[in-house]
Amino acid sequence: MRVERAVLTAILLLAFSYPAMAADTIDFFRLPAEPLIRIGLSTNSSSVSITTGDSSLVAFSPDEPSKILEATRVSVSARAYRPPEVEEFRVEIQNLPSQVEANDLAAEIRQATGETAIVSIDTTANTWKVWVGTVKETSEEADELKSQLVEKGFEDAIVVTEKKTVISDDAIALSQQLKNAGPSEVRSLIKPTGDIRPSGNESINPNLREVIINGPSDTAKYSSLKSVAFGSLNERANPVRLNGKAYRGRIEVFVNAKGSLTVVNVVPLEDYLLGVVPSELGLPQLEAQKAQAVAARTYAIANIGGYGKQGFDMVPTVWSQVYKGVSIETKMGTEAVRSTRGIVATYHGKPINALYTSTCGGRTENSENVFDYAEPYLRGVECSLEGRRQFEPFLIKTTRRPARLREESDAELVRVMSLLSASGFQLPTDAVTDEWLADVPTTPELASWINQLGRKFGKVFGNINKDSGKPGELATLIAGLLYPPGTADTLLSDSDVNYQLAFDDSAEIPKEHRADVAILLRDGYFTIHPDLTLRPNRPFSRGKLLRLIQLIFEKKKFMPTLQTGTTKSSVDGKLVLKTGKSERQLAVRPDVFLYRQFGNDFYPLREAAMVGGEEVSYLTDDSGAVAYLEIRPSETPTSAEGMSPFTNWTKTLSAGEVQSRLSRYVRGIGTLYDVNIKQKGYSRRAVELEIIGSNGIKSLRGGKIRSALRLNEQLFVINKRYSGSTVTSYTFTGRGWGHGVGMCQYGAYGLAKMGVKYDEIIKHYYTGVELTKAY
Repeated sequence: MRVERAVLTAILLLAFSYPAMAADTIDFFRLPAEPLIRIGLSTNSSSVSITTGDSSLVAFSPDEPSKILEATRVSVSARAYRPPEVEEFRVEIQNLPSQVEANDLAAEIRQATGETAIVSIDTTANTWKVWVGTVKETSEEADELKSQLVEKGFEDAIVVTEKKTVISDDAIALSQQLKNAGPSEVRSLIKPTGDIRPSGNESINPNLREVIINGPSDTAKYSSLKSVAFGSLNERANPVRLNGKAYRGRIEVFVNAKGSLTVVNVVPLEDYLLGVVPSELGLPQLEAQKAQAVAARTYAIANIGGYGKQGFDMVPTVWSQVYKGVSIETKMGTEAVRSTRGIVATYHGKPINALYTSTCGGRTENSENVFDYAEPYLRGVECSLEGRRQFEPFLIKTTRRPARLREESDAELVRVMSLLSASGFQLPTDAVTDEWLADVPTTPELASWINQLGRKFGKVFGNINKDSGKPGELATLIAGLLYPPGTADTLLSDSDVNYQLAFDDSAEIPKEHRADVAILLRDGYFTIHPDLTLRPNRPFSRGKLLRLIQLIFEKKKFMPTLQTGTTKSSVDGKLVLKTGKSERQLAVRPDVFLYRQFGNDFYPLREAAMVGGEEVSYLTDDSGAVAYLEIRPSETPTSAEGMSPFTNWTKTLSAGEVQSRLSRYVRGIGTLYDVNIKQKGYSRRAVELEIIGSNGIKSLRGGKIRSALRLNEQLFVINKRYSGSTVTSYTFTGRGWGHGVGMCQYGAYGLAKMGVKYDEIIKHYYTGVELTKAY
């Protein structure tokens, strides 16, 4: 596997070393196989527990066969290297008084047995001895030689046992590895030892540390100068666990430069993504999760070796990609990974550094304005589709033609007509015009409207004619509905009537209707024209008659009661209302009366986008479908990431807090006087701050702005509070969460909800990229 990884690394280095190519010479990116990814789970552990739900753990080390540990749990730690001790056995005849006697005895032994016999002095006892034969590895071999000597008459032979420290080949190889390691912080042997043999001249590093494995079986108790990886017999069915947390692939442990343990999850890329996609984007839209899978896969390949000197590629946090192992895996996330297997985003044939951010605040930013590099595919874009397409998935439409009006006063009347019609009052509502409202109603219209009004009072008029719309005749009909019989004639004297009828053409009102006209004027039901005339001989216009009906409905509380609610984004043309933490969907009639507020007034529309957060008032018909709908626009951002809880934020800091935070990134400010946004990027993010202090003007640029101020984002405006001319506090009002470069994760979710497929999502956020099947 290490050879395959070396080949893969070479291929990636070669791919990323090519100069930028013209668009018509795009190279096709391809890997020989699915790569293994190394995730640094821990870099300073003193001890870890590794377990499996399988029948046994399996251990793997470089240049060694796999080892079944016959244990389901081991603890792993590190200690200073202890070279192994071995027992050696040799046969000697000791305590000889002189060298001459020792030499004579040695000659006799050689003559009698054919064994070697070496004479030496025992400096401790100042006597001489004869060492017979070679060093024996076992006591049995030594005893056999002793017996042979005794048989030949050398009865003084004894077996001498010595313990000897043996420097292992691994110690020699690791010492050589560390000597040539350069900046590497790996302190365990990660390369095969080959045919290294001690020659007596090797220099052994005195600071070697070894990995200690301790389990319940004899096989699971050993030490190693090599890295040790642990897996299960069936890794897919029974993932190995680190301190109780399950991970696919294997858990590799080795000693680092601090003398503690580094723990690495060595896992196939596709299995790694199963624990990344739900961690990074768990929102319930498959196409968004597929886009996340492609971005995460691309980022992983582009960042192989990113933490190379520490012995791994990436970390499991936001500094690389959030990775939570098996426990976070979901059905949708797994489907997203499996259905995009091997697909990466490339630019001119190379995998891109596929950065992504949680919530972009409506626009992403050019990479050079946040980081220290400019990438042609990391360009700022709007977090929305172009023009009308952004809102098409959220449209509620009606077949009704909106009224075509010029007069502002008629707009409210048409809205009331629609409301009355939706509640059962029969009125013509299609394509109403100012001219139609200014004209007099036809006799059928007059009869219909008066009788529908009359039925509210339990009365019906059978004798409605063309004159019934004139002020006098109409007053008598209306007074008969609103008051007990004879009220006006009985309770108003002639002087009362004349008092109410003090306008220019009151004399033209027939005597029999004067009291009824007077009481309706007194009570606010009737009005006169601006020229102080009632025009008694001309019937009420449609508009004037309908306003009268509206007024009666309002005063008598006949107006229908509207239901209200707050919306979520509409789905398939349905009205979706928030109800606590859940939602309720209402069907909308095809001929719904549809109104939207602009400014303070409502106007009829053919369609309206419901992006979520709108306040609505509505009526339903007998089947529960919405028949009348008024929409008050949402203040929620309408970009694709608008559903994020991090879209809007505010943070207030005292001047002292701002100075303290900035001083960690900008030296020599002195006393802080003021902070201003000096330069903005494509997305309107602050890309340079002007910092005015007692020591002069300083600046802070790029992503350090967000880091220094510890804000959610650097897309903000600043509001300052003063005491005299001194700034006492800064309020940062902003949008978004994250660095703002690359794919917006909540934006991807919003686009997916709108029906956008994963490939288009990727190409929307990463400028000029192609999707490539890498393996």
